[in-house]
Amino acid sequence: MQFQKSRQISTTVIVPAYNEEDGLPVTLDKLQKVLDDSYEVIVVDDGSTDRTLEVACRFSCQFARRFSCRFIRHEVNQGKGEALRTGIKHARGHNVIWIDADDTYPVETIPRMVEALNAYDVVVGSRAYGNENIPRFNRLGNWVFRTMIKVLYGFQAHDPCTGLYGARKVYLELMDLSSKRFAIEPEISIKSSRMKLKTLDIPLRYRPRIGDSKLNAIQVGYEDLKTILGLVFWRGKVNDAAHAAGTAAK
Repeated sequence: MQFQKSRQISTTVIVPAYNEEDGLPVTLDKLQKVLDDSYEVIVVDDGSTDRTLEVACRFSCQFARRFSCRFIRHEVNQGKGEALRTGIKHARGHNVIWIDADDTYPVETIPRMVEALNAYDVVVGSRAYGNENIPRFNRLGNWVFRTMIKVLYGFQAHDPCTGLYGARKVYLELMDLSSKRFAIEPEISIKSSRMKLKTLDIPLRYRPRIGDSKLNAIQVGYEDLKTILGLVFWRGKVNDAAHAAGTAAK
């Protein structure tokens, strides 16, 4: 098969992964079917102790003729927030989209999100359907934190804690993100609202995860609550240079 000369990378897709040897190959296989050479994929292996790194290496070679696929490894597990920040730091695209590695989110939504980023600053893939695939206690926590973020910060999208999210890289850098684990998405949602970024909500169906969950609901709930309350006085602003860069990228 003949491939066109590579275009400039406009979008980086980050896949944070920790012990996802079962779900990661499914997610990466689906990515290769919907992405072209305007994308790059960065798998951040967050100190996995299974075959996640081996899977990432294999797919990076397999994708070489289609688009750039890189992997970055943390020697020890540092948390999803750290993995995402690593991916953002190394991203070459002016759009950054991240997706969980367990096949719970529809990969085919990503091109639509990229198209939307021509007009919006932030695009949220909200878990509007498929709630039966989320444990009941987790659903309750999601509702509580979703309500708090909407009431306290005026966040417009349905799901501030989703694992399928897109934003302009320049705005993510301005947020000075600090969450180490699963509170990273609530932090981004809160800060994007404070920065008055234009946000689009895309409802989607959440699917059953592949592989065992590593999420401790009580620990995640504590971290989310601490983040929500701790950012009450945060007042980030979009400076002129960042606004110009974001506008130019569109």
